[in-house]
Amino acid sequence: MIYFLFGKLILKKPQFAVIDVNGVGYKVFIPSNIERKIKIGAKINLFCSYHIRQEMPEIYGFLSEKELDIFELLNSINGIGPKSALKIVSNIKMEKLTAAINKNRADVLAENWGIGKKKAEKIIFELKDKIKNNLSEEEIALHDLDKDIKSALKNLGYKQSEINEALKEIPVKLKKTEERIKFAIKRMK
Repeated sequence: MIYFLFGKLILKKPQFAVIDVNGVGYKVFIPSNIERKIKIGAKINLFCSYHIRQEMPEIYGFLSEKELDIFELLNSINGIGPKSALKIVSNIKMEKLTAAINKNRADVLAENWGIGKKKAEKIIFELKDKIKNNLSEEEIALHDLDKDIKSALKNLGYKQSEINEALKEIPVKLKKTEERIKFAIKRMK
C-alpha cells in the first residue's frame, strides 16, 4: 500500500501528475484544484490512495490527509468509485462539503458537482455520522450568498467554469457580497 509519495514533479495534466521518486515516475491522479497549486520541477508530497481497477493499478494523490480521508470516505459509498470521488473532491472545498453533509443540504452537494439529489442525499446519509465540522453555519450561509454572486457574474458575461473556480478561492473572512464579487473578478482576470 502506498500512503504518500515525495518527489519531483515532472509533468502535470488536468487529471494527473507524474512524480519522480528516486528515478521512478509515478502517474498520480489528482484533483483539478491542486493542479493549479503545484509547479513542475518542485518537490511535492502527495498523500495517496492506491486502487486496482480492471487489473490496472491507479494512484490518487492529495496535498492533505484531510482531502485523502474525505476521498476514501466518498469512495467507500456504494455507487461512487474513485473517479467520481476525485471529481467531488476537485469541485468543492472540504469545509463546504462537510458543512453541507452536517446540515443535510443535498442541494449544495448536487449544485457543486452536478449529481442528482438522490445521490447527494445518499452521500449525506452515509457520511453524516463520520464527518464533523465546526464551520457548518458559516459555510452554508456563504454558499447561499454565493448563489447571488454566481448570478451577478454570469450576467457580466463570465463562464460558469470560471465562476466556480473563482468562488472556491474566496477566503471565508470575506463576508459581504461586494467584497466577494470583487475578489472573484480579480481571480478571473
